[in-house]
Amino acid sequence: MINVDNKIRNIYYMLCYSFNKDLLSLKDVSRVGTESFDNIYNLFSLILCMMVRKQVKKGINKDYINTTDELTIVKGKINLSDTIKTNALTRQKLVCNYDEFSENNILNQIIKTTAHYLIKSNKIGNATKMELKKSIIYFNNVDVIEVSSINWKNLMYNRNNKSYKHIIVLCELILKGLIASDKKGREQFNEFLDETALHRIYENFIREYFKKKGLNSSKKRFRLTEDENDIIGLAETDITLEDDKNMLIIDAKFYTHILREGRYPGSKIVSMGNIYQINTYVEKQQFETHKTVKGMLLYAQTVDEEPINTSSRIAGKEIKIRTLDMNKDWSEITQTLDNIKDNFLNGNI
Repeated sequence: MINVDNKIRNIYYMLCYSFNKDLLSLKDVSRVGTESFDNIYNLFSLILCMMVRKQVKKGINKDYINTTDELTIVKGKINLSDTIKTNALTRQKLVCNYDEFSENNILNQIIKTTAHYLIKSNKIGNATKMELKKSIIYFNNVDVIEVSSINWKNLMYNRNNKSYKHIIVLCELILKGLIASDKKGREQFNEFLDETALHRIYENFIREYFKKKGLNSSKKRFRLTEDENDIIGLAETDITLEDDKNMLIIDAKFYTHILREGRYPGSKIVSMGNIYQINTYVEKQQFETHKTVKGMLLYAQTVDEEPINTSSRIAGKEIKIRTLDMNKDWSEITQTLDNIKDNFLNGNI
């Protein structure tokens, strides 16, 4: 039995489905089952160790890094300006600019920096710190960098380093969580993973779960306008299930509160913005395809609100609204998703 509460354990399972199966798989659950976790930092540290070790076996990515250094022999191009400014000639040296094939690139730096901050943190145990030190032993020639210098949105991936993407996502969650927790001076689950981060995991998990169940499950991009208006841009669904006859568009929502104050005192309603969004997606796809198109708002169940499982017809289009309780036992979570899958395949949704 995994000695960790349902929320933490279920996030681990969600990551197993969401991340590259070569880096993290459901077989690793047996490894996690032998560990004891009193907080999510220990759990994520172990996950990071497993992912990094598997990446090391695949190979550490190296890039050509632009380097400037004082050398006794010419390498690359001579930087005459810096050579004069630093009086390098008096030391019988030249300042040269050259490209060096090195593992000291930004992706490896992020991994090394994440491990560095975790090892310094008082939020994980000594055994976990030892595991981290063993995992990054091959990163000795990689620098630790300032977290504030990392531009997460501009990180680039190619065919040589695409296997790093999921590791970097985990590193981003860890680093942002450690900083938020340290600034606030207390440790709470929601400080580690904010709504934005959890929504990304939640959405990706649902899409990948259905894909692994054999469904055509993907994001779907399309124009909301009839002309190519760049100002309006493209719409993108969270999850779209398709077969020859049916299409189900699922909008995955992860909020602190699902319901908000309605028009009348004491009344509670879901966000009309969410309703309009899913309705627009269904309407647009219904216009462009011969398939039967339906929509679903799939909210992550909150602690203080009742479960929802209802459907409505809006302008002739069927919209389902239901919740998925991620605090339940994993078997109950998969049962809910399997129910959605079965109803879709039977044309009942």
